[in-house]
Amino acid sequence: MKKVLLVLLAFLLLISLAACGENKKKEKSPHLSDYSSSAAKYFPLAMGNSWKYRVNYFGSSGEMDVTIVASDGEWFTDNRGGRLKIDRHGIRDDERYLLMFPLQREEWTAILRNKSREIRKTVGVDEQVVVPAGKFEGAIKVHTYVALPGKKVLHSYHYFVAKVGIVKIETVLEDLNEAKKTRQTVTELISYTLNKE
Repeated sequence: MKKVLLVLLAFLLLISLAACGENKKKEKSPHLSDYSSSAAKYFPLAMGNSWKYRVNYFGSSGEMDVTIVASDGEWFTDNRGGRLKIDRHGIRDDERYLLMFPLQREEWTAILRNKSREIRKTVGVDEQVVVPAGKFEGAIKVHTYVALPGKKVLHSYHYFVAKVGIVKIETVLEDLNEAKKTRQTVTELISYTLNKE
């Protein structure tokens, strides 16, 4: 009887030790699918944060100011009516994810309100970008691809920098009939102000 009791106690002790080990593992590592902290680094969303851009649209240039003016739960609204939020998958607006984590991932697709199909993919994670606001290292580059009628494709490239946000957006129209690419627009960061929260 003593022998059976000792074996039973040893078995219960092993189970207890294994359970303790599992609890410690769970405490140490966060859930792998929650990338909200990483996403928040690449687009600081807070009331009053602002970015000034130099824009060149089809040869016409000017400036554009973007300021976070309102928040409603997880969503932040800028002065131009854009809405953004950070969640466990990345950075998104009303229609699509602008940046998804993990960064080394397959392409993702969004169907926009105008029914166009937008395909995005992270194509660089350590890019160097030079804009009027300065030289930035370690930018994430996201390529967006939209097929248009007449065998044309609209490409756009977004550059995200940690603790800054979007520093550059460039769009290029590709004519597959003529094997020709034409730059359409360029948006480059001039300056930015982030509130310390």
